[in-house]
Amino acid sequence: MRNLVSLLICHFRNTFLRLCRNMMASAASSAYHEMFNCNVCFFTVQEEPVALPCGHKFCTNCMKKSSSERADCRCPLCQCVFAPEALSKNAQQVEMAEQWTGVGSAATEPMDVPCDVCIGVKRKAAQTCVTCLASFCETHIQPHKQSEALKRHRLEEPTSNLQQKLCPNHRIMLQLYCRTDQKCVCLLCVAVKHKDHELVEMETERAEKQAQMDVKRKEIESSVWKKQRQVALTIAAIEELRRSAQREIQECEKTFTSVFQSIQRLRSEVTVLIRNYEQREVRKAEELIQQLEKEIEEQKRNISRMAELSQTDDHIDFLQKFSSVQDLPIDGDTPSIPTKRRLLPGSVRMDICSLQKYLNTISSLEFVEMRQTGLDEPNYVLQSLMERSFLLKYACPLSLDANTVNGSLRISEENTMVNFNTVKAHYLIHPDRFERWPQVLCREALFGRRYYWEVKWSGEHADIGVAYNGICRKSGDSKCLLGGNDKSWSLVCSGSRCSVRHNGLDTVISAPSSQTIGVYLDWHAGTLSFYSISDTPTLLFRFHTTFAQPLYPGFRVTGSVKICQLN
Repeated sequence: MRNLVSLLICHFRNTFLRLCRNMMASAASSAYHEMFNCNVCFFTVQEEPVALPCGHKFCTNCMKKSSSERADCRCPLCQCVFAPEALSKNAQQVEMAEQWTGVGSAATEPMDVPCDVCIGVKRKAAQTCVTCLASFCETHIQPHKQSEALKRHRLEEPTSNLQQKLCPNHRIMLQLYCRTDQKCVCLLCVAVKHKDHELVEMETERAEKQAQMDVKRKEIESSVWKKQRQVALTIAAIEELRRSAQREIQECEKTFTSVFQSIQRLRSEVTVLIRNYEQREVRKAEELIQQLEKEIEEQKRNISRMAELSQTDDHIDFLQKFSSVQDLPIDGDTPSIPTKRRLLPGSVRMDICSLQKYLNTISSLEFVEMRQTGLDEPNYVLQSLMERSFLLKYACPLSLDANTVNGSLRISEENTMVNFNTVKAHYLIHPDRFERWPQVLCREALFGRRYYWEVKWSGEHADIGVAYNGICRKSGDSKCLLGGNDKSWSLVCSGSRCSVRHNGLDTVISAPSSQTIGVYLDWHAGTLSFYSISDTPTLLFRFHTTFAQPLYPGFRVTGSVKICQLN
């Protein structure tokens, strides 16, 4: 209790000294203004001040302005006449002003702590007194170094956050740390609110927390080092990954280049083989031509002899020469060169057909993503899309939507077959119904994965395709056709040709069609493939695009279309 009373007495004494210091500073400031202010403009006289014999002080500019308005030299206040020589710089007053205001010494920079005692221009503080709660320059800190009473004050490095060191409740210096409440407190707070709390000096708490922070800093530094090492290892792994990828690409390039070179070699050899057959047959034909031309010339000469003999009037001469003409040989059938439509031997043609099938198989190969349960990364396999067994893995059941069917069409067989009828049916009005074109959509929305279905068609032609739900249904122009807009894709089948249509653009297909069409949709990959189904699937065409909405299978019918059951 005695220590607490001593601390309170010390606090009140310091407060009294601070008030006295402030009063002295205020009085000094008033005296400064009386001593160094100009008697005309009332601003501080610092640059070229002058003092007249009468004792009044003026700025040089104010004095020159007053003298220019008069013929003689008079004081602007008391009208005392003085000699022009008296209008000169007062060196003593300049020196006193500089000493008082700190002009000529080091002024404070924006980041420096200013002296709290300097009047006018603030000089840089040398130290801060936590007892006086003020900062002092080298000049004004001297009393703290010389006075025995002030030597007991606590001096620190200059600080500008003195308000943060004051207790917000009592406005006195924070001196202790309360571990119970985890906060800095002053002595009055200790006496009122923290009597039974664990109190320590701030230096002690700082040392402990500094040690904790050092440990934490080392842990963070260790973590940073580990992460930096991990970054370096990851960068090295990326470089190795890139090198490995480049090596594998080069190996694959060698493989495909070898395949290409082999195909080119076979192509060249087949070409040479055909050209050899061609040259041999041409040579035979040319030799035959030469032989025939000789025989023709001989026969022409015989004809001339017979014509000449026929024109003679001498019967004896005619009869005597007739035997020589009668025995002239007449050639039989003229040999001919058979025109071969194929020059290659049958065995070579069979080998080339086998190669063609092999190349067709290669052209249908694609890397298919096969996701396995429990694995985040997909597994890819090289799969031939020409194999019906692969396509049937993605078979999906479809059913026709009666709300979309045109009045010229009839749905039957549990919504899997649609037929064209010249007599229009009176269906209920529905916003999804095709009003002009004989078209119908399926109920199922295909989205986000792979699908496969097959249909059989008959009639003059049939359109088989897919469409977004927003396809036009009311107009009679071509934009409402499957494939006639940017919301649908279709295959147009007929007995004479096949074509594909999208956004109104038709593309003729050279591949032969069949009455059974398979459709393979990979929504994510953006591919829509049409196959002619016979013994083996034959790819007719493949669209490559990006699908943005669910797709609905659809048909335009002039005969009938039947959705096949693939289960």
